[in-house]
Amino acid sequence: MRALCVDLESHDNITLSQESPPKDNALTIDCRGMASNIPDLRGVKGEILVVRNPEFTLNRPVRLMHPRYPLYIVPRDDHTFMIGATTIESAENRSVSVRSSMELMSALYAIHPSFADAQIIELKAGIRPSYPDNLPRITINDKTITCNGLFRHGYLLSPVMAECVRDHINGKTNPFMHLFQKRKPQ
Repeated sequence: MRALCVDLESHDNITLSQESPPKDNALTIDCRGMASNIPDLRGVKGEILVVRNPEFTLNRPVRLMHPRYPLYIVPRDDHTFMIGATTIESAENRSVSVRSSMELMSALYAIHPSFADAQIIELKAGIRPSYPDNLPRITINDKTITCNGLFRHGYLLSPVMAECVRDHINGKTNPFMHLFQKRKPQ
């Protein structure tokens, strides 16, 4: 996120702001998550664990089968791994529960016994903005484009969502834009 902000701020015609609404009549891309105050957006708590294990190597993210959550492990630099994430219907993100931390740690240990001696770097909770159908949306109203509701799909879908917004701004048709438009109930 820091790299993205630095890149955006390097352009003369782009201003990053947390004001709502912006001061002038500029095109606004609102991707503030729960801060957007969208009526049908709800918070879903997700908890992650980051550990360092020099005895284990992984070259790509891996999905794990778990009885309560679809978990994944993501390799980072220096034998550091992030495992996540729980899915709890709650907008409270102050703390990680004992149950969740034990489940994340036992899943790591099940991957490889060397994780029993891994160094815990971080254990944290966050809120995923989610619509009732758990599908992300791009909403366009005049000069405001709202991108929100990625739920658990941010890692995979945010690049495509960003391309759709970019193409819309440049007057191009993106073949994936329909994936982010509000669906009518069937």
